[in-house]
Amino acid sequence: MSSTLLVGAAEIDITPPYGAKMAGALVPRPSAGAADPLFVKAIVLEGNGVRMAYAVFDLIGLTLAFGEQLKAAASAATGIPAENIVWSCTHTHSGPVSINLFPSDVPDPVDYMWQESLIGKFAACVAEADRQKAPMRVSRMRAYQLGVSYNRRLRYKDGREINTWLLNQGEDLQCVGAAGPIDPEIGMLAFDDEAGTLQAVLFNFALHNNARGDGKLSAEYTAVVAARLREAFGPQVVTLFMPGACGDQNPVASYRQTGDALAEAMLPYLWKRTPMEDVSLGITSRRIILPLRDPFMDQEKRLQKAQWWKDVEDFFRKSQADLQREPRTQAETVVHAWHIGEVSFATFPGEAFVELGLQLKRASPFPWTYPVELCNDCLGYLVTSQAWEAGGYESLVSSAAIAAPEASEMIVEEDLRLLNELIENK
Repeated sequence: MSSTLLVGAAEIDITPPYGAKMAGALVPRPSAGAADPLFVKAIVLEGNGVRMAYAVFDLIGLTLAFGEQLKAAASAATGIPAENIVWSCTHTHSGPVSINLFPSDVPDPVDYMWQESLIGKFAACVAEADRQKAPMRVSRMRAYQLGVSYNRRLRYKDGREINTWLLNQGEDLQCVGAAGPIDPEIGMLAFDDEAGTLQAVLFNFALHNNARGDGKLSAEYTAVVAARLREAFGPQVVTLFMPGACGDQNPVASYRQTGDALAEAMLPYLWKRTPMEDVSLGITSRRIILPLRDPFMDQEKRLQKAQWWKDVEDFFRKSQADLQREPRTQAETVVHAWHIGEVSFATFPGEAFVELGLQLKRASPFPWTYPVELCNDCLGYLVTSQAWEAGGYESLVSSAAIAAPEASEMIVEEDLRLLNELIENK
């Protein structure tokens, strides 16, 4: 069994023009320049007859339809099968609007000329990573960071759940604690060339990327982690974030404090990394049909229970009315699973609640499994049945949350089927 893979990594600047409208809020905001560059980053892996690529954009999200164009262009440039190309987004709330989820009375804030340029840049990035391929050793590490995240929903004695930024808006009930857990595990894979020089790092963590809020474009805490790793190991290191199940996970502190805390937890393990013996590679995917939320449901009581500020509630009413004009009951999407040796990954086409990611970890046949959200699509919040019944922001009907609650379990079940197929063929 070979202990090396052919691996290459690359990154290309995708920062939009000055003044681009920013995502990450219920209204588009004009940006005031860039605090740090935004990138698309790609890693290409080849071994035991398998070629695949994973790429991540410093964006809030992208659609399946646009992603199909991305994969087709990258496949044409490299010969990597389109079904073996996986993309995700860091979900930075300080990035440009890359998908229009606003009500129809808001002027479309997407810069489509800039967005179209992403196709060529994505293909060029994957192609450059493919050209950079060289034999590399792969190391698996795991760290913990318990001090940067919290579950952003609180549970009350009447069974409802309220988001933490909407507290003290009328609830006169005993709080009975957090509505769910956090996931403190940082999963890492490091790639060293034959001289022992670190070339690339993949890291997985479950936390919303939404702490900056100063009106400047930024990849937020993921940019801080990347900078810290380059300071430690050299400018050649490409750091690719793999967003964990963070639909209900918010940061405790600033983006810089978060990034520094994650880097400080990661660095001791990266310094003492030990290559894995098993680096067998496998990937599989499947198209699935998922049910959508009923756009005609009466959600006035849900809005009241969620305690949104009155001047914001119309966002949800208008968004629901837009969905009613072109009602859909289901959507087609794609899920992937892949592995490097005993380390596996499985995807969610939206913002998955942390319980779903933990469920996947528990039930996976692999010793190490990491959920990767916002992969291949952006169906909004993927909530648990408990969260759906309890209400809250993520359980409202809007263009930012269209997947029915039962879709979440369907995705987990499909991911587990793919993981079991992989381990049977391993």
